[in-house]
Amino acid sequence: MFEGYYGKEPFDLRLTALRLMRNLNKILLITLAGTLLFGGGYYVKNVLLHTEKEYAATSTYMVEYVNPPKQSGDYYINHMSWNTLVQSEEFLTAVEEQYKLLAASLEDGNDTISAEAAENFWENADLPSHVSATLPSDWNIPTTTVITEETELTTLLAAAVEAAMVNDMATITEAIAEVRVIDPGVSKEVVPDVRPVRAVILSALLSFFFAIVLFLLKELGEDSIWLPGSLRVRYGLKVLGTAGSPDYKENFKYLFADKRNIAVCPLDERIDSTQAVKVLKTLADQGCAPDARTAPGNGMESKEWTALPAPLLCPEVCQKLRETEGVLLLVPAGSHVGKRLEYVLDYLRQQGCCVTAAVLWDADETLLKLYYGLDFSQFRF
Repeated sequence: MFEGYYGKEPFDLRLTALRLMRNLNKILLITLAGTLLFGGGYYVKNVLLHTEKEYAATSTYMVEYVNPPKQSGDYYINHMSWNTLVQSEEFLTAVEEQYKLLAASLEDGNDTISAEAAENFWENADLPSHVSATLPSDWNIPTTTVITEETELTTLLAAAVEAAMVNDMATITEAIAEVRVIDPGVSKEVVPDVRPVRAVILSALLSFFFAIVLFLLKELGEDSIWLPGSLRVRYGLKVLGTAGSPDYKENFKYLFADKRNIAVCPLDERIDSTQAVKVLKTLADQGCAPDARTAPGNGMESKEWTALPAPLLCPEVCQKLRETEGVLLLVPAGSHVGKRLEYVLDYLRQQGCCVTAAVLWDADETLLKLYYGLDFSQFRF
């Protein structure tokens, strides 16, 4: 394997933060999608599609025990016991008898619900789902709640439950001496606790959080190369920089001063070596007078540039690389580059090809200037 330092590279918080900023538009897009999906779904389900109304009546009772509990450990009926009792078959049978008596009395009155409608409700209703009990505070003061989809039926059923509690509960449970109603139930519309604004805000926050987590997992798992220094730290390569870095020219003069034949070899098919040679020749000659380019010893004398295909596409290219004095490897900046570069470097080492230097190609120059803290006036966002 190549002589690199991949396992020793520390986590770069600054680079990760800058990459986060550079991908902020994608993160915000994911956040918006998550907000619309979850917050919008909550609104549609609980506001737009919630058209059925429900009515509830809560009755409060005073219970007298045969042996009133006076100290810890004494018997009393707790919250779960009350709910079990009012949903038991014995109690619901008593409610049925009281309900039928009340429904029969509707025939002679001028009520808003008929006896027939009351009877139909009883035949089709799942009574345990409509009746419940709880013990909000003191064990002597339980409450029952009746919920139906019609206010008149709620009032009628609540009255039947109250009558069963008063007349039959003491018979069902021997521990109870007497039950009386202290606050009869009044039918009221159930207003659902729907908070779409909070749901949207929560959806946005959670979507933003998970978008950042997904980005970090993606960024840390893509084996990316964004900085020229990563080529040196991870793989031990000498680096000229990028095509837009100010130190490229001096690095080229130093590393290729005594090399007249230069082979330009891209890492993979993402880079056109022929076009890259034109750019590199322009950069090498930039700022030099015509007579100075051929002056011996300055590192800028006329070079013979050879554009070669990528070793992954044409393994036979190693023969030409061995015949040249200098090898310039073009490494594309971006994701999923590291492992491919490891493979190519290992192959070139096996073939006896020595890489003189590398260039980070198509680099994000704005990211580099932000990372190294260069003058912001020298570039545009």
